[in-house]
Amino acid sequence: MQRILVIRLSAIGDVILTSAPLLNLKISHPEAKIYLLTRVKNLEIAKYMAGVDEVIPFPDNVGIGRLHKIAEELDQIGFDAVLDLHGNFRSFFLGHHLAGLKVRYPKRRWERWRATRRGKRKVLNLSPPHTIDLYNQALHELGFEIHARRPVINLTPTSDDVDSSVVRQPRVALAPGASFPTKQWFLDRFEKLAIQLYEKFRAGIVVYLSENDRELFRLREHIPDEFLKFHENAPLPVLAASLSRTDLLLSNDSALAHLGSAVGTPVLALFGPTHPTLGFAPRGLRDRIIQVDEFCRPCSLHGRTRCYREEQYCFTRIGVDDVIASAAEFLRGNYKGTPALFIDRDGTLIKEKEFIRLPEEVEPEDGAVDAIKAARSVGYKIIVISNQSGVARGYFDEETVRRLNRRVLSLFREEGALIDDIFYCPHYIRGMVREYAVRCQCRKPSSGMVDSACLKHNLNPFRSIVIGDKISDIELAYVSGARGILVRTGYGNREADKLQHKNYLKPEYIAEGILDAVKYLTGSQ
Repeated sequence: MQRILVIRLSAIGDVILTSAPLLNLKISHPEAKIYLLTRVKNLEIAKYMAGVDEVIPFPDNVGIGRLHKIAEELDQIGFDAVLDLHGNFRSFFLGHHLAGLKVRYPKRRWERWRATRRGKRKVLNLSPPHTIDLYNQALHELGFEIHARRPVINLTPTSDDVDSSVVRQPRVALAPGASFPTKQWFLDRFEKLAIQLYEKFRAGIVVYLSENDRELFRLREHIPDEFLKFHENAPLPVLAASLSRTDLLLSNDSALAHLGSAVGTPVLALFGPTHPTLGFAPRGLRDRIIQVDEFCRPCSLHGRTRCYREEQYCFTRIGVDDVIASAAEFLRGNYKGTPALFIDRDGTLIKEKEFIRLPEEVEPEDGAVDAIKAARSVGYKIIVISNQSGVARGYFDEETVRRLNRRVLSLFREEGALIDDIFYCPHYIRGMVREYAVRCQCRKPSSGMVDSACLKHNLNPFRSIVIGDKISDIELAYVSGARGILVRTGYGNREADKLQHKNYLKPEYIAEGILDAVKYLTGSQ
């Protein structure tokens, strides 16, 4: 396939969720040019999605005549495949009039209707598929591999801090807005929440305001300027950069909740009239929803419907103390996480020896010991991650892998270079051992090993770096939200040559070896 069109016109939060399937497209077909058709208001954030090669703006207020004209203009590009990730009349019309393979994502209309109707016949799926999974299901129908399952916005690394005037630790963001007033927790409670966060934790408070939330400017009467920052109607890239530098986001069910997930900030989302059963919960590693059980929830798909009861119990029953208790758990546990180096084993940390079996064959790469010491000295945790398809191929068993990993840990520890943990994936879909010949979520470039390490060691992939000798290591970095460095040791020279001939996702830097990579990161070259 040479050209692939993805249609997701709006809303902003849903467009952010498409970052995962777009990344999957690019990983599966690096030679293809991937287009995203979306509303003009989404252009500024879409350019930070790594899987997109070109964004096509879709105008507002399009009638049937203009829609037909847009379809003709798009058809001239000549798409090989069209993925409709919106599923409304406009996207269906456009897809119908374009050549190429076509697939639409399953919107679960019947299931969502049963969840939102009133009365005793309401039916909730308490383990619903997430919207990202439904998007990926559409890709899978076309034969694409699925690796990314969380939204990722790839911000350009910068030392500039958009909120440098605010006290750094801890820093909490508040997003009191939502697409409809019925989805907004009460402003006076957000105000009390901000004051208590400052008083109990001396937290710096960053508030994202729309023109309807201006009364929160009253916080200046209670919180000193050095602890308080307002962003009013700020552009999405500014909000993304600001969010990436906060330790926690407290929001309604809104686009900013998804933006927080996509930049690696833990999200506490207050769900009132909407519900996770509809598939739009924030999907970061540590994100959590604050909600109460009410027989009338959810009352509509998007939360637009006005409450018919004497008060909106889905929100009135969520008190400030409830939110403070959850926020305290996040802040005291430092759930934003610490940075790590995720290092490939064979060819990066130790010398590549095809399907190594014996502990005595383990030999550190040149400079690897010094690299680990240097990285630890500036605060990085050290996690080794390795695809070990030899288990699935029947070349050796898992105990052999564990024995080799113990040897690696021992060799580096003896030299004073401590490694925090090693994770490996024994699976390979075309393997000979049935138990391991499965599709998994841990084989690189899927993020399962990184996710497990982050949860076990309280790490933040968005503050971390993946170092490896294969393109799959670089793809893993994009999928996880990390930065990626390719080394020329192992298979690195071969992989670097591939980058010249196909439109693979690019590493931030190509290093001669692991020590050169760490010197680049620490600025000591």
